[in-house]
Amino acid sequence: MAARRRHARRLLPGLFVSTALVLLAACTGTPSSDRPTAPTSSTSPSASPTGPVTLRFGVYGDAHTLSAYRQLAAAFTAAHPQVTIRLETAPDSAAALDRLQLEFTKGRAPDVFLMDHDDVPQLVADDRVQPVDELLENRGVQFGDTFERLGLESMGSDSSLQCMPDEVSPYVVFYNRQLLTPRMRADPRHPQADVLPPEAGWTWEAFTSAARAASTGRVRGVYLPPRLTTLVPLVRSDGSDLMDDPRKPTTLTFADGSARASLEKVLALARDPSVSPTPAMLARQDALTRFENGSLAMMIGTRALVPQLRQHPALRFDVLPLPRLGSAQTVADVSGYCIAKASEHVPQAADFIAFASQDRGASIMAESGGIVPANLAVLHSDAFTQPGSFPVNAAVFPESLRHADTMPFATAWPQVVAQTQPFLDRLFTARDPDLDTLLPHIDELSASLLAPPSASPSP
Repeated sequence: MAARRRHARRLLPGLFVSTALVLLAACTGTPSSDRPTAPTSSTSPSASPTGPVTLRFGVYGDAHTLSAYRQLAAAFTAAHPQVTIRLETAPDSAAALDRLQLEFTKGRAPDVFLMDHDDVPQLVADDRVQPVDELLENRGVQFGDTFERLGLESMGSDSSLQCMPDEVSPYVVFYNRQLLTPRMRADPRHPQADVLPPEAGWTWEAFTSAARAASTGRVRGVYLPPRLTTLVPLVRSDGSDLMDDPRKPTTLTFADGSARASLEKVLALARDPSVSPTPAMLARQDALTRFENGSLAMMIGTRALVPQLRQHPALRFDVLPLPRLGSAQTVADVSGYCIAKASEHVPQAADFIAFASQDRGASIMAESGGIVPANLAVLHSDAFTQPGSFPVNAAVFPESLRHADTMPFATAWPQVVAQTQPFLDRLFTARDPDLDTLLPHIDELSASLLAPPSASPSP
């Protein structure tokens, strides 16, 4: 095993039959001079027959997000009066997946459903989704330089686009401007948080120094969630990795020498009770609540946090890229619209996804404030940036996508996340964890899930 690995995004070979060459030649989410800065009103051509149809649409999210999906459904029906959209809602992706699996078992899955990237591989393996690339091409959807490439790559397998990405949300640092910015201004060693160019990023040293400066009295400087989505980008930014292959891992590599050195830098900050809230403190009040009430200066999260944070008018918050131990890195949460293979209304379902993905539909969802749209024109429009609202530095999200990857597209990945979580909790919270035992155990557990031993042939 190499001591240090340079992580690079791996393109999915053969992604889409007719759009692969265009897509893979396209640039990533940086706006070009000829890209529209605001979404244009357009109606995608329909390739489906007319006739009264009710489409079942499975979605999840908080009340704010579900309201946006209802607006999306109403807008589609206004443009396609023969098709009614019936929403079937769940509070989060886990509950949505549980219900969806049950519905598939009973043969009554919704026609269209929202799904997290991590859960798509198993649905593909079970042959439960209808690939959407040709369906959307037939409805005038242009993949090339129109959608965030990371989202398209992350939803592709078997040379097809399995689901259409609607959101590609990178992990960033949320910070309280009233707690952090004044202290950073007072110390010339700190970056100017409110005017820091997103592309400049900030070093791990500046990040930890800012966290310590903000830690006074009841305030703690930073909360690092004990998650793979926290550790993977930070370790990668130091030139190492926590898995042997970013696209198709066979094991995690926590015990690798260079990875361990990077881990110890991160964990030292996470376990410092003078800078980070302790488990006892979090048991009384979680990190998000502490950030809302002004007793936590920084935390890591995605755009999904924004609607709830905006419910606190006195909270002046903003975002910065993840800190870098070496080069800039982050990971992104991706979700997408899928069509059930057993749907009796595939043409109408494709019409709906084409509408939801293009400018008008994507703008409705972006205006909810809680997603980073995969549609690039909308990503760089006022529908997403929302001038005059927090966070002010909305450009951090598309800029961070230039340095983003997703978690692996692997059927076993959700199990790896779930079964290693107790050990990650121990890494982040134990005062003096036995890394010589704990790190190899995490690797061995992941290998048993990602590359289980083959059954021996009977004699």
